[in-house]
Amino acid sequence: MENYEHTVTVNLAPTRVYDAITKEMSNWWTDMTSVINKIGDKTTAKFEDGTTWSFEVVTLQENKLIELHCYEANHIHPVTTPEMRSEWENTQLRFEIVPRGAETDIHFTHIGLTPEVNCYDICHSGWDHFFGAAFKAYLDKKSNFNQ
Repeated sequence: MENYEHTVTVNLAPTRVYDAITKEMSNWWTDMTSVINKIGDKTTAKFEDGTTWSFEVVTLQENKLIELHCYEANHIHPVTTPEMRSEWENTQLRFEIVPRGAETDIHFTHIGLTPEVNCYDICHSGWDHFFGAAFKAYLDKKSNFNQ
């Protein structure tokens, strides 16, 4: 079973990337109910269509690693089946921040989002958009703004 994975590289320090994930997720993904400060913090991603995914912080290594455990899911999508609504429950979002000279790699893995999951195609496309495009564009904009 292969989990969804994607890596982006930006011209920012790991501290700026870490903040974009822990404190600014609403700027590039969707409205979040709170920022992330410590292990045990909880936050919920809220989408306009009513979809919500609730997460608890299980790993937080400043400027290195963030892991969020999805403990409650309500996935609503025009083609969502009843089986898809709660598929994210007990999956995990993992953000690894790796400095590479003047650049930083961000390796994202959605542990549990595998081709066997009913929402895989929809969620794979969603992550390609939100992490691969929107997150990268958000960080690139921050990079350009800081120069």
